[in-house]
Order: sequence, then structure tokens, then C-alpha cells
Amino acid sequence: MSAKRFAAAALALHLLLLPALPGVAHADDPPGAGPVEQTPLGPITALDKELLVKVRLAGLWEMPMGEEAQTRAASVRVKEVGAQLASDHTFLDERVVRLASQMGVALPDEANADQQSWMAEMRARTGAAFDDSFANRLRAAHGSIFPAIATVRANTRNEAIRQFAQVCNQIVLKHMTLLESTNMVTDMGLSKPVAAGAAPANAVSADPVRAAAQLPTGGPSPLSVLLMCLVGAVVTIAILRLLRPRANVK
Repeated sequence: MSAKRFAAAALALHLLLLPALPGVAHADDPPGAGPVEQTPLGPITALDKELLVKVRLAGLWEMPMGEEAQTRAASVRVKEVGAQLASDHTFLDERVVRLASQMGVALPDEANADQQSWMAEMRARTGAAFDDSFANRLRAAHGSIFPAIATVRANTRNEAIRQFAQVCNQIVLKHMTLLESTNMVTDMGLSKPVAAGAAPANAVSADPVRAAAQLPTGGPSPLSVLLMCLVGAVVTIAILRLLRPRANVK
């Protein structure tokens, strides 16, 4: 095989293998973004619509539980935090309903099954038991939605969604700080929320060193990286052979 054909074949192999390797993605194409749809307020993606739905769902259970904290909680601080959460989610709910209506996005009218289980858990408790459930359930839920908001804020091409995500980002960060100020948040509150009565799996420790050790690193496997390097080396050698000046034959 000539050097030119060898280089072409090696380059084709490299391009064929590259998309199949894990961890390769375009920076402007976040996972789950989906197709772009046009609305009266501009283009939106599936992630944009998902943000509206998640904010609506959050309000459907956090507003009533913040209000019920005024009579169920033993801690004055939990009552204060509950009142602030209820007020902020009322503010967000009014805006998400209006924005979704303008964009033609359907929103739920009731909390989902997990959220209903958390409300049932809290409504079965009073005093210190309620305080513990309130602080940890809501902190876990806010921690779960926080990165989703950041993804939309960073990637959306819709100005109205970007502005809304900015407001949501500020309020959710504020709520996490408020819930942590109760000094009742444990490992459960720093983990992905689970249905009431279930223990969180692989709870992340509050200790940042231990937490870092428990978090998955992600990215391509060592074998994939090695394969990419080998293919790249073959392509490089082939191109160099092709470009190398040939000696004049007399």
C-alpha cells in the first residue's frame, strides 16, 4: 500500500472510532437537550422545558410544607426558613406558570409521587422529628435541582429562559444556605433525594475530603484512551511519511 493510501485509511479509521469512544461530546450540545422548538418567545429545547416543569413541581410541595412548618416545627429557625421558602416559591410559581403559558409548555398540577411521599412523611411528624425531615428532605431536593438549573443557564439559547434560570439559580442557592443554617442537615440532606422510608444509597459525606473520594470521576476508560493514542500515533506517522521529501532517483 502506498503511503498516501495508508494515511487515508488510517485517518478514516481514526474518524470512525472517535465518536464511539466514551466521554466525547460537543461543548454546545448538552446531553438531553433534544430538538429545538420554536415558541413566541424564541427557541427552546427539552432541557429548557424540563426546567419549567421542575420548578413548578418544586413549588407544588415546598410551598405547602413551608406553610405547615409554622405549626409543625419545634425550631424557631425552621419556622423562619419555612416561611421564606414558601414566599420564594410563590414568587417563582407565578412566573413559571406565566412563562410556560407564553411558550406553550404544559405544567403539572400536582406534586409527583416522590414529593407526595415526602409530604406524607412530614405530615406524620411534629416537633423535632418534623424539623429533621424538613431540613434534610428540602436540602436534598434543592441540591438535586441546582446542577440542572446551572446546565440550562449555561446552554440555553432562549433569553427568557436564561433570565428565569438566573433567578432560579440565585433562589435555590439561597434556600440551600438557609436550610444548612438550621444545623440539622446530615448526610441524607446532601444526597440525592429518595422516596420516604428509603435510605439514601452512597450518601455523600459532609467531609469534603471524603466526599471527593466518593464522587465518580467519569470520563473515558483507560483502554479507550490507549486506543485513541495508538490510532492518533498511526495517523501522525502516516502523514509524516506522506509529507517526507523523497530522494531523487537517478
